Amino acid sequence: MKPFDFYAPSTVEETLALLDQYQNSVALIAGGTDLTLELNERKASPAVVIDLKPVRELDYIRVENGRFRIGSMTTHASLAGNEMIRQHVRLLHDATRQVGSPQIRNLGTIGGNIAQSSVAGDGLAACVALNADVTLRSVRGERTMNINDFLTGEGVQKRNSLAADELLTEISFPVPDPKHTATAFYKLAKRKSLAISVIAGCLVVTVDDDGICTAASMRAGALGRYPMRFEGAEAYLVGKKLTYNTMLETLPMMHDQVLEANRSRPWSVFYKKEGVQGVFKKLFADVLGQLGLEEVQA
Repeated sequence: MKPFDFYAPSTVEETLALLDQYQNSVALIAGGTDLTLELNERKASPAVVIDLKPVRELDYIRVENGRFRIGSMTTHASLAGNEMIRQHVRLLHDATRQVGSPQIRNLGTIGGNIAQSSVAGDGLAACVALNADVTLRSVRGERTMNINDFLTGEGVQKRNSLAADELLTEISFPVPDPKHTATAFYKLAKRKSLAISVIAGCLVVTVDDDGICTAASMRAGALGRYPMRFEGAEAYLVGKKLTYNTMLETLPMMHDQVLEANRSRPWSVFYKKEGVQGVFKKLFADVLGQLGLEEVQA
């Protein structure tokens, strides 16, 4: 491991000043679950490492003006243990409670998960399905953008829009209406615990008083560089009465999309195109039960 200078600022302002000073030679540790491995494996060799753990002002979960606001230093364990998240956003609750081991959940943060933009990031996939916004700060100012735009940007790491002097400070999204909106997460992995997702399915659906679907968000992590959106399947559901059979009709669309996206990887395409259908059958049954529309054993 190459030697580096280490800083542990206690405020956002101190952190931004350090980022402005060192820029391209700096790496941030939020929980350290990713960067520590990269340092040990010599995949990263920064001249400066900044530990964000002491920046307590970025550790919060609150509701303001009808939106959840989550500080970037909030751990997976804190999200999984938060009663508001459990009641209103089962998708994020289930995604964070299944991240790694208890040690990883207590160290790893939602902001680190999003900033790292890993192919198999469960928290990232959940936030994309929720159509969340992210806030980025630097000494130059603050900007807020949709997470989909964030992921398609060309920042310093070529993973997302983060500039060399920027810090991801907050994730926010509207509080789902529990009467009309249901969210669900299901993870397919090679073992039950401590496993990186093979497929992380995320589903958000909204219905009117008659059970007609008015909005749908269908995403799957670990199928591509970023969580895959099944836009055709989403459009198919909107305007239809939400039933299990109707939702099953979207499976061929997802099957074909996964097949097309993974043609260059024949060793994985078979189980991915079949696996995504099994994952979404579980999700369909989950959201229908939450909304009281239909009880299904999937």
